[in-house]
This record gives sequence, structure tokens and C-alpha cells, in this order.
Amino acid sequence: MRAFLIALCACGGGAATISSPTKTALPKTKPAVETRAPVDVIDVLAQPVAESSWIAPGPAQLLLGGASVQALEGAPRLEVTVLEEQGNDIRVGVRLDQARFALWMSRSRLLAIVGHDTRLTVPGVYTVGVDPMQVVLHAGAQVQRLAKKNGNTQVRYVGALEVEGWIPDDALTDRWPAGRTNRGRVPNGRRPLMLMSGAVIRVEPKWAGEQLAITNQGYFVDEIKAVDEAWSEVSYEDSDLFVHGYVSKRDPPGRTHRRKAPEQTVPLVPNATVADGTCLYAGDEEIGFVVGDQQLIVDKGTRLGMFTVTIDTPWGPLAFEAKGATEQELATCGG
Repeated sequence: MRAFLIALCACGGGAATISSPTKTALPKTKPAVETRAPVDVIDVLAQPVAESSWIAPGPAQLLLGGASVQALEGAPRLEVTVLEEQGNDIRVGVRLDQARFALWMSRSRLLAIVGHDTRLTVPGVYTVGVDPMQVVLHAGAQVQRLAKKNGNTQVRYVGALEVEGWIPDDALTDRWPAGRTNRGRVPNGRRPLMLMSGAVIRVEPKWAGEQLAITNQGYFVDEIKAVDEAWSEVSYEDSDLFVHGYVSKRDPPGRTHRRKAPEQTVPLVPNATVADGTCLYAGDEEIGFVVGDQQLIVDKGTRLGMFTVTIDTPWGPLAFEAKGATEQELATCGG
């Protein structure tokens, strides 16, 4: 009887609750991280250059985070290839007659390049009329960035003449077809006028007139006409810029930012012939190679099977490592 009642109670109870099977949470998909293939420095440096950038040589490192090397005083601008960027640092490929190699430096050493002919905006100067007093930077001119504001960049150009002012950000680029050079002054058939270093070209024929340009070294401009005994209307043009303004024989010289004369160094005395293609290392990384058979300095290195190869560069004598059985048997890259 007891068994029957228990069974009856069980049968008369509410419907049994059926629990749903537990759903297994799918793992969250992580956002895809863009990865870039490592740059093959040796392969890039071995290729012909189609597009290049320009730097003002300064402190640099063969390996990011490694020991810093200083550029020689007055080292000229250098045409390079930008290989990669990391934060505020860029890695550039340097091509010299005797070697090609990569190094790291601050992005601030990279010069801006004017992408198309652009009139320079000089504070206080209003360019109006058919033939206004003005400065035009030509496409390909290399300038130093000084400041940025409201979509414009303040730049300084230093060549035969020096100019400073503002141009739109979108008129600047970091790369340009390789091999561009300034072909020098373009005469326009007018009488040449010799200016001394520091001569100021102004927007008006008066000492209070705003400065358009300043002569960076003794140079010729074209005299359009004499205004009076002191002032002349002049123009100047080369591959990088065009200037139209007034200059006075009696105006005191202005301040320039001319480049310093290159530092004179003691030439290296080579002790070995290093074969074409010899691979240059920084640590265990291949960062360059020798171009052509070169007379260089080769010494025994501090690591087994390694030698040091010293090369004259805009950063002074740089010592690279090279692998080899002897000083006369140094390995090529990938070997």
C-alpha cells in the first residue's frame, strides 16, 4: 500500500522541468593585427632606386637601441631610401660609392619635399597683381619643417637664397623620384647683379619692407630695373625656387642659416682589399654590403669568426662586422 501511494503521488505531481542543454560559449575572435613582413634590407639596397628621400645627417644607430654615432660637422644632405618606421624613428638605406648600409635615426632628420610648385606665405606679405613680389618653391625642393598650425607647415629652404614661410600640409611629401639635383641659377637675359652674403630681398623698396628672402652666399640675381640709387627690383630662379622683390645696396646684412663647411677629417689608411658584395653586419643582422672591390681597413673582431671593416661615411669612420675565415676571405650576404 505504501509503495502504491508513493507511486501515485509521484504520478500526480506537476510536469517535470526539462533543463536545456548548456550552451558552450564560443571563444571571442581577437581583432586581426596587421603584420608587415620584415624588410629585406640587403634586397632593397641591391635594387635600382626609383623613389628616394633626403635627410640632414645627425645622430644615428646601426641597430635600434644600440650605440649612437654622430654625423660629421657640416655633413651635406644625403639621398636615402626609407626602409621602415617605428614610432618617431625611421630606418634608412644609405648608398655610398664604397658601400650600402642601413641605419636608424630620428624622423625629424627627414627633410620634407615640395610636391608641386607652391607660393610661400610670408607673414605680412600680400601677393597681389599680375607680377607680384613673391616666393615660389618649385616641385622637388627640399625644406626643413619648423612648425605646424591649422593645416599648414612652416618651412625653411636653404640654398643659394634662404626663404622661410608657410605652405599647406598637402603640398609636402617625404619621397620623390630618385636622382633630382638643383641645376643652378636660370638666367632670364637681364643684367646680372652681384649680391653679397646676407643681402635681404624685400617686398617693398624700403628698409621697413617685409623680408622675402636672404642671400645665403655671394650670388647673382637678375636686375629688372633700378628704382633709385640704392634700390633695385630683382628676380632670381633656379630648380628649387623663384623670388621677385627689391634689394638695396645700403641695407645692412641679415642673419642666415647657411650650412657649415664640412668637417675635415684624417683620411683612413687602408690595409686590405675587400671584395665586392662582402656582407656588413651589426650584431647578427645583415645591414649592408661593400660595392666593388674596395681598399678598406680590416681588423680582427672580438667575436670568433668575425672581423671589423671600417668605412668612411658622413658619420665618420664606421666599423661594421664581417664574417670570414681570414681577412682575405670575407663572406657575402646570405652565405
